[in-house]
Amino acid sequence: MTKRTYRLSAATGGLKAAACISLLGLLAACGSKNEASSGQALASVDGKEITVHQLNAELGRGGAREASKQVLDGLVARQLLINAAKKDKLDANPTVLANMERAKDLVLAQSYVQMKLSKPSRPTQQEIADFYGQHPDWFAQRKQFEFSELVISNANLSKELNELMVGTRPLEEVAAWLSSRNIAFSRLQVTKTSMDLPPPMLAELKTMERGHLFIVKEGEAAILTSLADVKPAPLTSVAAAPQIEQYLMAQRQGQITDQAIGNLRAEAKIDYFDKAKSLKDNAQAAPAAATAADPAGAKDDSVARGLSGLK
Repeated sequence: MTKRTYRLSAATGGLKAAACISLLGLLAACGSKNEASSGQALASVDGKEITVHQLNAELGRGGAREASKQVLDGLVARQLLINAAKKDKLDANPTVLANMERAKDLVLAQSYVQMKLSKPSRPTQQEIADFYGQHPDWFAQRKQFEFSELVISNANLSKELNELMVGTRPLEEVAAWLSSRNIAFSRLQVTKTSMDLPPPMLAELKTMERGHLFIVKEGEAAILTSLADVKPAPLTSVAAAPQIEQYLMAQRQGQITDQAIGNLRAEAKIDYFDKAKSLKDNAQAAPAAATAADPAGAKDDSVARGLSGLK
């Protein structure tokens, strides 16, 4: 049986953007000018040299404090992959080229935020304490919810199965029902805290007894879920303070970025063409601008996602 623990991370778009930036950084680092003539080369991979400047850039990006053989070996491994990709002509692949161009644009946008916009002020201890007190479900009264799950295809949901998933009964009865009808399923054990859950779901779980069944749909999958257990998992103000500070800083940076985008928008000439008229205009479009300006996903309106590092 597979066990997984859920913690919400930064926005999906932000994570993907961060991955693109990392890819661009890898390519840029290993594609820099040959500097062997000045004695800067540290290694060579099939004739492609890795220099001390690339190592220093890697140390700065990764937060390491000193050069190490491990970091250099990482650069060598990266160059091996790049050489292999070029040998297979992936650098001419339209999808790869489009991803590289997008990554370059994201780096430029992020650099503008980092270099040209003002830095947010650090939250005071009182602001951190207030935030802690205003969110008891995420901190002082945090709970851990354990779920047993059977994952099936949405296509196998039926009126009979929906009726079976009402009320409280052992999930094994549902598993036996699925097996008797040759419906394929997989089992999961999932753990979430009250910080991870959307408020409407959390409100229901607070009053739900153990063994209660319900169905969650995720894409093409239907998750037949039983609330297995609930345990207290409080976080002290001391333990939560660093992550709360980080979240508030990211939130303030997002506000600064939004204001800058508003000013740039006011000064720019923006035209939407006929093809754009068919696009949906909804609330989900708003975070796209923030993702472009903050590829690392620092801005996130979800407190739970912003505080995902808490344990």
